[in-house]
Amino acid sequence: MRLAMYLNQGDPRLGAVQGEAVVDLNLAYEAMLAANGNLRARAKAEALVPSETVAFLRGGDDSLTAARTALKWAAVPSSATLKVRNAPVVRPLKDVKLLAPVMKPEKIICVAHNYHDFLKELGMKPHPIPRIFSKFANAVCAWDDPVIRPKMSRQLGYEAELAFVIGKRCKNVPEEKAYDVIAGYMTFNDISASDCTKSDVQNTRGKGFDTFAPMGPCLVTADEVADPHDLKVELRVNGRVLQSSNTRELVHNVPQLLSFCSQVFTLEPGDVVATGTPGGLAKDRNPPTFMEPGDVMETEIGDLGLMRNPIVEEKV
Repeated sequence: MRLAMYLNQGDPRLGAVQGEAVVDLNLAYEAMLAANGNLRARAKAEALVPSETVAFLRGGDDSLTAARTALKWAAVPSSATLKVRNAPVVRPLKDVKLLAPVMKPEKIICVAHNYHDFLKELGMKPHPIPRIFSKFANAVCAWDDPVIRPKMSRQLGYEAELAFVIGKRCKNVPEEKAYDVIAGYMTFNDISASDCTKSDVQNTRGKGFDTFAPMGPCLVTADEVADPHDLKVELRVNGRVLQSSNTRELVHNVPQLLSFCSQVFTLEPGDVVATGTPGGLAKDRNPPTFMEPGDVMETEIGDLGLMRNPIVEEKV
């Protein structure tokens, strides 16, 4: 499934993107139960297929199975116009605003210096253990949301990354069990104010501004990603390719990163781990390719989905 949070009217809703439509999973499951004569369809749907990503992931395999069943049921042509309490079960994708797949993750864990081509470009050796830092929920932004260049910075950089999302509460996970707790994968960009990180000699401020973590447009469930270590990574600004690599260049792979992070933190459903970026960063090019207001950034990881974000100046 390609899970997405979206907004049309009222509160944000969890859906599954299918082609040019989005299916409201909570309403689809309720409608399916009601059609089968279940007298407590709404209550069961709220419990098993809630309309928000983190709550949904907390339901584990039971919620995923229910959602897949509802999605299959809603695929019949007659469901195209089906409504539940006057709300459409299926909406055209063009009529909704896509939000970040995880709107308020408890943790956003980022990995530094984790691509062989990046290290080769800078003449560096791989670190024996992952180097991690954090972003906060204020940095989250979605498809077509503007990335804001803050007044504190004149050096706005891009970092295309594969991210994975935790699906089950876990601690001290061995590498061979890592895939058991991954909900899915998505496109991510670790936006950086390079002048701030340089002057601070650490990442909290330079990586932590509002809108500095574009993610989405969908969370692609793990069963639909055959190999997270064979995905093309590409970053374009105004159509110009500035990063081009493949996740096979990762120094520390997905199971290694998950296991390492779980030894530090108790990981919760909805936590986001961004796995690092390849070479071609704005600060490392000659001349540098820092983004300016009016630019359009596109981030693409395999077939997980394209993220498009315009760059704007902060207004104070």
